[in-house]
Formats: sequence, C-alpha cells, structure tokens
Amino acid sequence: MSLECKILCKRIKLVTQMSLVHDIQAASIAQDSDIPTLLRMCKLLAARISHQEFAEWVDRELNGYPSINDLPDYRVVRVDSYGAFIGTFSQASKLQIPVTVLPKELQEQYRNAYMGSSISAYTALLSGDKSESLQESWPVALAVHNASKLTPNMQCISAWKEIPIGAIVRLMDSVKTRVLGFAIDLEREAPNAGELPIGSQPPLSREKMTQIFNTNITGNVGNVANASSDFSQSSKIVVEPGNWQSLQARLLELGLTSADTEGLKADLERAVAAESQKEKTEIASTWIGRLAGKAATGAAGVGIEVAATGVAKAVAAYFGLAGA
Repeated sequence: MSLECKILCKRIKLVTQMSLVHDIQAASIAQDSDIPTLLRMCKLLAARISHQEFAEWVDRELNGYPSINDLPDYRVVRVDSYGAFIGTFSQASKLQIPVTVLPKELQEQYRNAYMGSSISAYTALLSGDKSESLQESWPVALAVHNASKLTPNMQCISAWKEIPIGAIVRLMDSVKTRVLGFAIDLEREAPNAGELPIGSQPPLSREKMTQIFNTNITGNVGNVANASSDFSQSSKIVVEPGNWQSLQARLLELGLTSADTEGLKADLERAVAAESQKEKTEIASTWIGRLAGKAATGAAGVGIEVAATGVAKAVAAYFGLAGA
C-alpha cells in the first residue's frame, strides 16, 4: 500500500472514530436541529462513556422531570398571570392578576412557570404557527376564590400563567449549548470517548467526568466540589464563607502562589454581588479551571483531577455552599 493510501486510510479511521461526538457537536450548532434526536444521540454517548449523571439528565430532558424541585434553572421562568372575568353588565377577557391576591405560601409558585414536560412537548409547540405566548392554567377554584377579589362587580372564571414563546426558545438553546460544551470538553480530554463499546471502562476518571458534566450541564460549583468520592487530602485550614484570607491560605496550602491567585479576590467579590446565578457560576468555574493546573504542578504527586477537586472545594466553601 502506498504512503498516500495509508495516510488517507488513517484520516478516514480518525473521522469514523469521532463520528458520534462530532455528530453531536454538529447537531448542537445547527439552527434547525431536532433536539429530541440530539438528546437520543447523547443517550448513546452516555452509555458509551458510562456516566450515570449525564444519562439521567438526558433521560429527564427526553421524558420530563418528576417534580418542580428537580428542575434546572433554565426550565424555570418568571411570568405574569391573567384572567377572564364576567359580571352582570360587564366582562373582560384578559386582565392581569398580581400574585399578591394569593396566600403568601403560593405567591412564589405563581410568579414562575415550571417547564417540566419532555423536550418534545416544547418542540411541538414551536412547530407550525407560533403564537406570542403559551398558557398554563390555574386551578379553577383558586382562580375563582382569589382572583375575584380584584373586581367587586365581576367574577373571575378562569386564570392562567402566560409563558412567552421566547422562554421556550431559550430552553431549546440552553439544552443545545450545554450539550455542545459537554461534547467539546469530552473530545478535548478523551478524543475517542464517543466510540467506546457500551459497558467498557469510562475514558476518564469519575472526578474529571463529573467536573465536565457540572461545568457544562448543571453549572453547579457545589457539585464540582463534591464530585470526588476518592479525594482525600488533609487540611488544617478551614475556608470560611466570604473570608478571602482563609481562601487564599487554603489555596497556598494546595500548592498555589500569591501570583497564581492575582485577580481572584476581585472576581469572587463580583460573583458574590452578581444577581445572575449564571454569572456567579461562570466566574467560579473559570477560576477553578485556571487554578487547578497550577496546583497540579505546584504540589508534588497531585493529579489534575485531585487539584481541581481541592480548588473547587475551597471556592465552594468561600461561597458558603453546603457540603463544601
């Protein structure tokens, strides 16, 4: 076989080996991709890399979430409520209803729409003619008893939460973005992971896989910090919530230098002050990744996964996250 043929065969083999991960990346980027199909590809990937958390997330996106307590933040959206009212001499087909008419224990629930259905249900809502919003009905008894207080001369006969169609679009985009980030990081760390036989050994350590999952899918720094069941490293320094000196001391103990953490204090203070959970997570995750590599080279015998776990635990403790 000629040298050219060997090179061509090698390239074809590499493309074939990467087909699943690359297909997932391509589908995540495509504007008109079918998201249920994308998630079924992810289900296959989860089986091949033997990662239970990723498999469970994919199943919930495909089949729906069992309760609102299990919903990720991108499936919860602030909404307004409206109602139809009728009286002896007047009627109104749509009046806005403030949640303050409800008992205090119900007000937060009705400020939000909890989108817990399967992803295919929302995909169907976006197909064909698109209205400007979707409706989620209040229980009739709740509407009649509470919303009727607004209009002494009219009775509320129905009420609903109004979900902007843009919230559904953002849900779709959020799923695609999370999948894309996961696939990119997985390929970077384990290029052949998508072509492993089902049931084989995971391509990466549990700590690294969970770090990739939490960084891209859940965005939960606390989960990153608690991901390792095998991590054990004694520490005499306890990081106190919001206490920069204790955090810096712990990072120095992990093998970092003051130069490594330059700028960290200001960024963490900005994260604490940020209203957006996404911004908090992005700032924390960026620094965890940046510091982990430095810690791994600064402390003899410490691998990158162990270093990342130690740094993540310290940052999580600074934020006051439970279990850090």
